[in-house]
Amino acid sequence: MNPKARVDANALLQAAADAFHDATAMHAEPVPPMPDAAGLPLNGAMRFDLGQGRTVILPVATRHSVDRFSAVSGIAELQHRVGKTLLLVTSHVSQDMAERLRSNDIAFLDTAGNVSLRLPDALLYVVGRRPPERGVPKPRARTASPKHLEVLFALIADPALAAAPYRTIASAAGVALSTVNLALDDLQHRGLLAVGPDGRRRFSDWERVVDEWAALYPLRLKPRLASRRFAATRPDWWQAIDLARHDAVLGGEAAAEKLAHHLRAERIMLYAASATPRELLLEARLKADPDGEVEVVQRFWPASSKTVATGTPDVAHPILVYADLLDTGESRNVEAARQIRELYLAHRP
Repeated sequence: MNPKARVDANALLQAAADAFHDATAMHAEPVPPMPDAAGLPLNGAMRFDLGQGRTVILPVATRHSVDRFSAVSGIAELQHRVGKTLLLVTSHVSQDMAERLRSNDIAFLDTAGNVSLRLPDALLYVVGRRPPERGVPKPRARTASPKHLEVLFALIADPALAAAPYRTIASAAGVALSTVNLALDDLQHRGLLAVGPDGRRRFSDWERVVDEWAALYPLRLKPRLASRRFAATRPDWWQAIDLARHDAVLGGEAAAEKLAHHLRAERIMLYAASATPRELLLEARLKADPDGEVEVVQRFWPASSKTVATGTPDVAHPILVYADLLDTGESRNVEAARQIRELYLAHRP
């Protein structure tokens, strides 16, 4: 982990531990990562002294904020990979978010003292405490900006770009040269990219790259993309149409059906050059319908960019499919996302 990111996480953990004592009169303290946490995007561990000699140590994942229900899916997915109870430590958990986390069996602790711990010999649930006036300083995360997410997507889709000249990266991402400069500086500063002895840039924390992009895309980038909904006259239209001829690819559930083969798509998502691709709409016989099961999203990458990594040319890159599925928050889609991660995103390129 990048030293600055480690300091930020440690400050958050200590603030949460102090708040836990204020709220419950019990002791908690951050401790080193658990031995079996290697390779997982965790931020250490927290030890709780529950009285009468009882202690418990939980692996920790920190998030400076958790303000979207869709983020719960990603945390639940990480807990599944850890294989044991995971403690989410964040700056503040609202009452609504507390209920959502609790219903997904996710333990949490925030810097206001709100806590949910469900252990074999202890149950703690405190909500409604207001965030402190002086919260833990939020680090500057330039990569959260839409344009910088586009740069990171280009690097994920074609990892060899990481070592390429800035102009090559800017062309692949469809952004300004100055944007690439700032984005790469930020990625290196936060330990997601590193410069090797040979002077070449490469991913240094692939797990966190996947987690961050999938979490930030529906929050920062997708809302800025033009999109339209349509109704289809037949449910299987997307399986027979030549999407490549229309410069379009599948995302979401339909892409997952092709990639993982364990999900039957109920909603169809397409990424195309326009949110209203006229010829495609005519051939597929799609009709405008704000409640339709077909969503067409204007893509954010240049047509010439390399975005397919599966050998399936009519499917979007797995990182985009993964993010789309997690964003729904539906259990069947989260399971499909897990399969896609294991098949296509599990190893650093």
